[in-house]
Amino acid sequence: MKMEQQLRSEQISVRLLIFMFVIILSVLLIAIPQIVHSYQEYVKLHRSLVDIQNLRIFAETSNKISRERAPSNKAMAGSAEELPIRIKELQEYRISVNQQIDLTVRTLQQAGFPALAEQVDVQLRKDLDFGRKQVDAYIATPKQERKAIAMDQAIRNMFRAWDSCRAILQQLIIDSKRKNSEVTDYASIVLILADLRDQAGRVASNIMAPLSFAEPIPEYNKIRSLQTQEQVKYLWRLMDTIQPENLKTPKYLELHDQVKHRFIDQGLPIVNQLIEQSENNQPYALQANQVTDAMVDKFTSIVDLQSYLLEMHSLEAQRQMQSAQRQFFLILLISILLLTVAFFTMVYTRKKLFEPLIQAQYMIEELSQIYERDHVDTVALQNKETHNLADAIHKLKAMLKQRDILEFQLKNIANTDSLSGVSNRLGLEAYLKNALAKPNQFQKLSLVIVDIDNFKSVNDQYGHILGDLVIVEIAQCLKVNISQSDLIVRFGGDEFLILIAHSERNWIMQIAESILADVSRLRIDLPASSEKLKVSVSIGVATGADNWEDLFNQADESLFKAKAQGRNKVVG
Repeated sequence: MKMEQQLRSEQISVRLLIFMFVIILSVLLIAIPQIVHSYQEYVKLHRSLVDIQNLRIFAETSNKISRERAPSNKAMAGSAEELPIRIKELQEYRISVNQQIDLTVRTLQQAGFPALAEQVDVQLRKDLDFGRKQVDAYIATPKQERKAIAMDQAIRNMFRAWDSCRAILQQLIIDSKRKNSEVTDYASIVLILADLRDQAGRVASNIMAPLSFAEPIPEYNKIRSLQTQEQVKYLWRLMDTIQPENLKTPKYLELHDQVKHRFIDQGLPIVNQLIEQSENNQPYALQANQVTDAMVDKFTSIVDLQSYLLEMHSLEAQRQMQSAQRQFFLILLISILLLTVAFFTMVYTRKKLFEPLIQAQYMIEELSQIYERDHVDTVALQNKETHNLADAIHKLKAMLKQRDILEFQLKNIANTDSLSGVSNRLGLEAYLKNALAKPNQFQKLSLVIVDIDNFKSVNDQYGHILGDLVIVEIAQCLKVNISQSDLIVRFGGDEFLILIAHSERNWIMQIAESILADVSRLRIDLPASSEKLKVSVSIGVATGADNWEDLFNQADESLFKAKAQGRNKVVG
């Protein structure tokens, strides 16, 4: 009987040891995923903070490049007496812009965006230097030889530098979203405010040239300025719409009201008054540099709002990261303590409890009771695991939602030609699908077909690398001459389509002529040669039609006529 009792006691001891081992294993199974998850959450939030800091630096770069137009315009419009001071101010500001670009390059390299850092260091600097050379060339021109059209061209070339910066900023946001879905919460507002700041500056810059010469504002400049005003108002409404209500703090509302009061209510009327005075053949109330000083002061409110939003998101990201860090260390500490307690409990139970149980029969009943209590604890542990599973499912749903957002963004990327940065045929199809849903839409639509002259001979003679460069440069010319609401499509290897939601023929022809002139001024470096490659395009224009097929056929027929007339022509 004693042997039987001993055997039973040993069996119970083994079972209880197994049970304790199961508890330890359960703690591990619960603790490890929690530790991994909390660490991943900390890494993600740390990435968010880094991304915000990257965007803050890039937003500052964007604003500086946009603001450089102010001292540039003042230097070009200044009198002979003011010129040395204006040139000095411009040179000093250019130094600060260059320093900001250097900082941006270093930041992007450290943050793991070497390709974007190279784009900033090479392409952005190239476009900015090109615009600066145009400004310097105009300033160096004798006063009596200056013309408003040359000044306006120099101003538009400075637009090109910011457009390049904006494209890189957008790519930074896209790349950041791929690494961290949390960027979605604030990146869109950063981009909108960057656009708003630049478009606000263009409102006055579009009329600066004729204003400097006290000439009537040409219709093309007037339309550009008014279009830019509408774009500013749209961006203003859009920003306020997408800003979450819970983030509209008293400080945000204060800065928001400042932008509306100082720029929307006070700044835009200044430009509109000048346009009205031009239309009525009245002398201008303000000189060019006076307009620049007045408008630049209004822009600071936009920059202040952008800085506040970035600072607010940065502080929130820092708070969340610190919270996640504390949670990670807490979970790690609790897990270590639970494992330590479970292990020493098992050892202690083995030596101090199980062995004495073997010596005494009455301890078997008590051991059984302990087992029953432990069994209840096991059920409670299972319930805890069930609760964690529900949390995991909830988090999985959130991740799937973020994936859907990313898929939507990638779809937009798929509609873009990777070489030129304009839309591709997929983007055209989406545009036409939307147009078909609106009655008489094609009656209000204009189509411009731009075909590169003798492009095949360029590829055959100089290679496809130079051919690709020609494509990129011409695409930039197209972007400079149209508004952001219009659509540029790379339709073929050497052919572009421009769809403009306007059917006024004279205006469309002006745009086409401007494109033709800009392209004719291109000079592309030939490899291993001091010579420059000149390129030209043939342009066909069509305005208004019953359907897409008729509109395209009209533009294509005009293009055929342009080529038949010897190329480098606009026919419409």
